[in-house]
Amino acid sequence: MTERICEASRQLFAARGYSGATTREIARLADVSETLLFRYFGDKATLFDEVVAQPFNRLMQGFLGQHHTRQERLAGQHDNFTAVYEMIERNRELFIAVISRKDEGSEDTGAPSLNGLLGFFDAATQAQLQRYEEQGETPPFDLGLGVRLTFGMLASSILLREWLFPDGAPPQEQLVSLIEQLVGRALGPWGDAPTTR
Repeated sequence: MTERICEASRQLFAARGYSGATTREIARLADVSETLLFRYFGDKATLFDEVVAQPFNRLMQGFLGQHHTRQERLAGQHDNFTAVYEMIERNRELFIAVISRKDEGSEDTGAPSLNGLLGFFDAATQAQLQRYEEQGETPPFDLGLGVRLTFGMLASSILLREWLFPDGAPPQEQLVSLIEQLVGRALGPWGDAPTTR
């Protein structure tokens, strides 16, 4: 029964955002009473935390644990870009639910923490700083901001696919390679910039 509620919640949060999904609709889709939903989860914020925020944070921490060693970093930026792209692709509905959490103008202050991204951004920024240090260079801009914008490019190529590519998305390899080249030229130390494939 709780799994039906969780599945209905994920679907509606992804489709309508946090504010647009009501507990009444979630209960109806899960084929349970709203009273039962409240008995198991308490309120909508707790339900969102359980089915979206916590899984998202675990996903990001797990990804960091797998891809954060020096050996992985030295394996090549292309592998890292591909890994991030594939992680977002596999979890597209979860990412959509996360970004729709706070609708513009919402007064909800009890938002569950989505701190999984912060650790990811910090680790990626530190890896990029280390690349600059290895080249004996100083970054000419805020690398943390650059990392966040890079993640935004990768994420939007998946999450906004239908909007960005109404005539059909290019293959993953082509997208990842192009983003890698753009970012490598913009963020990387000049002695370490990737060459055109």
